[in-house]
Amino acid sequence: MGDNSHLGGGRIRWAGFLGRRTVYPEVMGMRGVLLAAAVVFLGPTLAAFAVPLCSYQSPLTDLSDLGLSFSYEYHNDPYGDPDEDLSAGEFVANYVRLYDRPEYGFDVDIDTAMVIAERETLDYTVRADANFKWYLASQKNMFAFAGASARSSSLHASLGLTAGAGVGYGRFTDVTPLAIATRIDAYLVRRGSLIDNLHAVDLQILAYEISSAAEYESTADLLAVVQEIVEDSGLVREDGLDALDISEMMDLIEDPGYSRYCGWDAKIGLGFEVLDPSGGASDLVVTAALNYAFSTTPNAQFLVQGTLSGPPALAQQNTIDLSASYDYLAYEFLTLRAEYDFSRETWASEPTDVHRIAFNLAIAPVRTAGVVTGVVFEYRGPKKYTEWSVDVTLSIEIDLL
Repeated sequence: MGDNSHLGGGRIRWAGFLGRRTVYPEVMGMRGVLLAAAVVFLGPTLAAFAVPLCSYQSPLTDLSDLGLSFSYEYHNDPYGDPDEDLSAGEFVANYVRLYDRPEYGFDVDIDTAMVIAERETLDYTVRADANFKWYLASQKNMFAFAGASARSSSLHASLGLTAGAGVGYGRFTDVTPLAIATRIDAYLVRRGSLIDNLHAVDLQILAYEISSAAEYESTADLLAVVQEIVEDSGLVREDGLDALDISEMMDLIEDPGYSRYCGWDAKIGLGFEVLDPSGGASDLVVTAALNYAFSTTPNAQFLVQGTLSGPPALAQQNTIDLSASYDYLAYEFLTLRAEYDFSRETWASEPTDVHRIAFNLAIAPVRTAGVVTGVVFEYRGPKKYTEWSVDVTLSIEIDLL
C-alpha cells in the first residue's frame, strides 16, 4: 500500500560482480544512519532553492515511465574447478504512471526483478501498487484514497495481496513544461541565438504551450508557436533562429526520458491482508507513506520516499522502506546519480535491515538508451552480512516511455 509511484521515475537497480573489500559494519551502519538523517533535515533547506521551478502550477500532471536494465556475467574456470565457475545476472523492469488533476488522480507502480545467483539459482521479486484519489475539494490538497498492493517473491510461500483505504494531504505537480522552456532558453543563450535570457513571463507562456501539446495536431504546430513566442521576445539575434536552433528545440520538447516534478504528500490508512505472503492468516494492516520531490534546476531532481506497514502491533511486526535519490544532468548525455535505500522487516520484534548506497554515472549516446557504471555498497544485518559488500557495476539501460 506504499504510495511510492509518485516518485518512481523508473528507478533502475544495477547488479555488479567485481571487487569486494572489508568495511567495519558498525562504522558504515552509522554512516547510513547519518545519511538518512541528512536527507530528512537537508531536504527542506535545499527546497528553498527550488522556487523558480517548484512555483509552477500545472492543471494536469500526467507522468509515465517504463524502464529496463539487464546485466550478466559468465566465467568458466580455466583450471576445471566447477566451484569456481560463475553464472550471475539481473533483469529489472519498472513501470510508473502518475495522473493528477484538481478533482482526482491515480497512480500505478510496478517493479519486477529477477536475479540469477552465483550457483545459478533464480530469485525474483514482483511488486505492484495501484491507488485512486478523490480530492475533497477542487484545487485543495486533502484527499481520500483507495488502493491495492500485490507482492510476490521466491522467498515467500505465496502471493501477498492487500486492499485498503485512508486519507492524506499533499499534491504533486509536473513542472516539466517550465523545465523544458528553461532548457530551451539556456540553449539559445549559450549558442548566441538570444542576446539575453527570456523574461519570466515569456517562460511561463512557453511552459503553458508545451503543457498543452496534446491540443496541437502535430509537434510541428507546437514548435511553430514556440518559435513565434521566442522571436516576439525581442531578444533574438538579427538573423533570427536557424535550422539548428529549431531542431534542438524540437529535441528538447520531444525528449521521452525527461521529466521534473515537485511536491509532497503524506497519508495514513487501514487495509486488509487478503492473502498473506508468509502463508499465515489474513489480518488488519496499518499503512503510512510520505513522499517528497523537488527540482532545484532543470538539470536536477531530488526525491524522498518512505513507507510503513504492518499489523496494529507495529512494534512486533512491520515493514519499513526509505529511499532518497539525487539525479544531476551534467551534460545532455551524462547524468550523475546518488541513491540511498533502507529497508527493515521486523518479525517477532527481531528486525532485519538492508542498507544500500549507490553512486552511478549514466552515459546516454541516444535519448532512450545508455550505459550505467558505478559503485554499490550494501549491508544486510544484523545476522546476515558480517561486512559491507562493494560492487563495481556496469549495465545497459533502456527507457521505453
